[in-house]
Amino acid sequence: MVLNQLSSLVSELSHGQAFLGLCSLFISLIVILLIRQLVKQRRPRGFPPGPSPIPVIGNIMSLATEPHVFMKKQSEIHGQIFSLDLGGYSAVVLNGYDAIRECLYHQADVFSDRPSLPLFMKMTKMGGLLNAKFGNGWIEHRQLASNSFRYFGSFQMPLDQKILEECMFFVDAIDEHKGKPFNPKHLVTNAVSNITNLIIFGERFTYDNCDFQHMIEIFSENVELAVSGWAFLYNAFPWIEYLPFGKHQKLFRNAAKVYNFLEQIIRRFSKGRVCNFPRHYIDDYLNKLDKSAGDLGTPYSRENLIYSVGELIIAGTETTTNTLRWAMLYMALYPNIQGQCAAL
Repeated sequence: MVLNQLSSLVSELSHGQAFLGLCSLFISLIVILLIRQLVKQRRPRGFPPGPSPIPVIGNIMSLATEPHVFMKKQSEIHGQIFSLDLGGYSAVVLNGYDAIRECLYHQADVFSDRPSLPLFMKMTKMGGLLNAKFGNGWIEHRQLASNSFRYFGSFQMPLDQKILEECMFFVDAIDEHKGKPFNPKHLVTNAVSNITNLIIFGERFTYDNCDFQHMIEIFSENVELAVSGWAFLYNAFPWIEYLPFGKHQKLFRNAAKVYNFLEQIIRRFSKGRVCNFPRHYIDDYLNKLDKSAGDLGTPYSRENLIYSVGELIIAGTETTTNTLRWAMLYMALYPNIQGQCAAL
């Protein structure tokens, strides 16, 4: 009887010690990770000044809601050049024409690269055009895109003629609303994108093409999601990829839908391709891909074509669309300016 009680007591003690040991190990790991993160967050010697970071998460939370307001305030405090801590990633922020010109123009080679951020790795594997690492692969892709836009931009008719033709489609689409109020965002986005589409695909998309409209909506949403607080959190803590919630999951789902749609339309517009007689950017890219077959070091691939096409659409659409929407708003607020533009 006594022996049974002693054995059960020893068993309970051993279980308790094992549990305490596991708890101690877990706490030790957490402490080590915290210390590692805090050491990683130390501002390097000679680094530009910046706001004090919160331990572990840095300045990420300050960028979650109104990043432009936060950035403006920091530039007033620290000057044209200041630094931020993005959860262990040190970043330098430039404000003002002189600072930006000095870095991106006079010292372009030094500042041409992209950081290997987890978000870029997840979205495009550091391929394509916008997020690619600076090197021969990026240079070749940029050169191909530049040549294609230069050649196909004036192959069938001059670019200004293409823009004027699209303007006529745009005006006709506005007339369909018969003077009633409407949101011009989708029409403007589609019209601007069609100039790029003529070069990439050799065709424009009609304003009632639901699939293309949906893709453009996803593009616009992803541009916003990519600069959200969740995107910064993902770059700092990539393991949150396994969390079932968060805006970063929406970003990844959207990207998968866009890539699937782009793969389908690339397959569609590449039908009838004749080697050495490209009709548009896709043909030109696939010709390069065929010529580099067997070259293990080639930067050309079907995957990179999808990334490049998507990024060219974004680059050729988002900025111009927003500029035109602001212009429309200002002219609505100031009819006298609208009249001057109409008189030109």
